[in-house]
Amino acid sequence: MFSRTLAAPEGPDITIIATDAGEFVRRLKQQDGKDICLMGRGELAKSLFEAAVIDEIGFNIHPLLLGSGIPLFHEMSRQIDLELLECRTFSNGCVLVKYRVKR
Repeated sequence: MFSRTLAAPEGPDITIIATDAGEFVRRLKQQDGKDICLMGRGELAKSLFEAAVIDEIGFNIHPLLLGSGIPLFHEMSRQIDLELLECRTFSNGCVLVKYRVKR
């Protein structure tokens, strides 16, 4: 779990990563295993994009505008170019989009 505010894990099998999420993910990607799925936004996404460890991103877009809230991404030091991989529409009006991060 990535957190800068939690002091202690919420269970025995939970590790809290409080510093350098990008380096942690870089080491994790070097290990054997399958794909890694991270869910987050804001500061976590910014740090992982800037560490260049994100390969794909996906969004579920809901047909609702709130008018305010927490931004999906914070200001980054560079532009992130994306390539559309998938766009799927659901009967409830939601849209799933997946992008590959161009290097």
